[in-house]
Amino acid sequence: MNETPPHALPNLSSGNTFLDAAPTLSVQDEEAQFIRQARVRIIMGVVMFSLFLLLLITRLAEVSLLRPSKSFTPMTTNQVKTRADIVDRNGELLATSLETYSLYADPRKVWDAVASTEAIISVLPDLDPAIVEERLASKKSFIWIKRNLTPKERQLVFSLGLPELGFQIEPKRVYPRGNLAAHVLGFTDIDLNGTAGAERAFDKRLSEKDAAPVKLSIDMRAQFALADELGMGMEKYQAMAASGVVLNIKTGEILAMASLPDFNPNRSGTALPNNRLNRASMQLYELGSTFKPITIALAHETGVVSAGEKLPVHKQLVIQKKPIKDDHPVHVPLGVYDILAKSSNRGVTLLALKAGGDAQQDLLKRLGLFDRVPMELKESAAPLVASEWQDITTATVSYGHGISVTPLALATALATLLNGGQYIAPTIEKHQIGQAITSHRAVSSATSQHVVDTMRYVVTDGTGRNAAVEGYALMGKTGTAEKLINGEYVKKRLVTSFVAAFPHRDPHYLVFIVYDEPKAYAGSWGYATAGWNAAKTAGAVVERIAPVLGIKKTVRVAALRDAKVGGGQ
Repeated sequence: MNETPPHALPNLSSGNTFLDAAPTLSVQDEEAQFIRQARVRIIMGVVMFSLFLLLLITRLAEVSLLRPSKSFTPMTTNQVKTRADIVDRNGELLATSLETYSLYADPRKVWDAVASTEAIISVLPDLDPAIVEERLASKKSFIWIKRNLTPKERQLVFSLGLPELGFQIEPKRVYPRGNLAAHVLGFTDIDLNGTAGAERAFDKRLSEKDAAPVKLSIDMRAQFALADELGMGMEKYQAMAASGVVLNIKTGEILAMASLPDFNPNRSGTALPNNRLNRASMQLYELGSTFKPITIALAHETGVVSAGEKLPVHKQLVIQKKPIKDDHPVHVPLGVYDILAKSSNRGVTLLALKAGGDAQQDLLKRLGLFDRVPMELKESAAPLVASEWQDITTATVSYGHGISVTPLALATALATLLNGGQYIAPTIEKHQIGQAITSHRAVSSATSQHVVDTMRYVVTDGTGRNAAVEGYALMGKTGTAEKLINGEYVKKRLVTSFVAAFPHRDPHYLVFIVYDEPKAYAGSWGYATAGWNAAKTAGAVVERIAPVLGIKKTVRVAALRDAKVGGGQ
């Protein structure tokens, strides 16, 4: 057996053999491959993170730069919403805006909603704790706590030192005259949007930048006198409500308009709905005999009664089985003047039937009594008119029943009959010198003069004597109507009214007074009719406002009978 030389055998300890080299190379390759994979993963992670970071930065840039911010930023004084003042015809301030502070909170900064609520309520006790706590516990970034704080309230809140609270400068609408002319002025909501009265009617103009004050037709001297006399009368006569209007019958300007009970527009949110109702322009009434001058005009306009003719008002009159009765029965025929002076229902019924229902409706339309009063205020009610105009309708409407209108609507119609016969829509905006007056002829000037004279006779010789004011030669007419309750007229529940106009020589102004359910009083002999309440108030109003309107007293009270044609009509 041959033996291999020692030097020919592989050296098992040298590490240079093939068997020893193969596993060594495999480990190195695995390590290199692992390193390469790790590097790839790291690079991919860095790329993914970079892409995510880039996307996040892009999104943040879009939200912060490209989209409008939804976060709340308190306004500066220059950014506060403005609203023009409202003044009366003489420039007296009626409504203005003041800067106030409103309290808000950022609920995200609230540490303890209960503790913060207790602190806030301690200085603002009128707030509801449950509502405040609910708002503070919300996840919103902005909530209102209270708007339009007083300076004292703001200082008390500021002293709390709560980091979540802040103040926003806001305007507040203020009415320095309080309740006076509240129904004419109306009010705004908390964001200064007009919601009633002149604030609503002129909302666009008042909201314009650098807008001039809106000048109303109201004369605050006349407004105060009207409201004051109505208030005293309402108390004396224990009436449920009262209203009144003073009109310039030449221009249609409303110089005063009052409704009682009233409210304070500075606290309109707490006012009862019944108090916010403008009864002069929104309440519908059957106004009774103050409608009779319209029937007198109808008869004259249609020529159905000759001069000196007397009608058989002393005889029984039945229309469609309904007897027509007079509150003051007479036993002799009456002429037109005495029909109005004695307020004869039978007399005006006979006149209306002679003229006819069609002619009556036509005149009522020309006087605007079939439509709402076309003035600036939205608070103007449409009338209630019979759907079928039968003879009985003609009869009852002739003395103010069977048709329901607002006091302002009837005042406007009567102003038309007294101003020469031109219908002029009433306005609450001051008439400017040289400004054209839109009107249409409703009756002839001769008919207008006839109504003027007959209404003067009512005050000198008829039911309107209690309205007489020495030196102003008033014209007038009483109206007493039973209220219609559940389809039946109730004798003890009355609506009384009186229309007065002056001066007789050249009528310029009209006063219309209405009491809702007045009562008899000491000295009225148990009567609660218009001659004992509405007429007295109208006379008192005229006596107070005539001097401020520039009407001078005449030397003596002119008696209509001296100038009346066919005396004793």
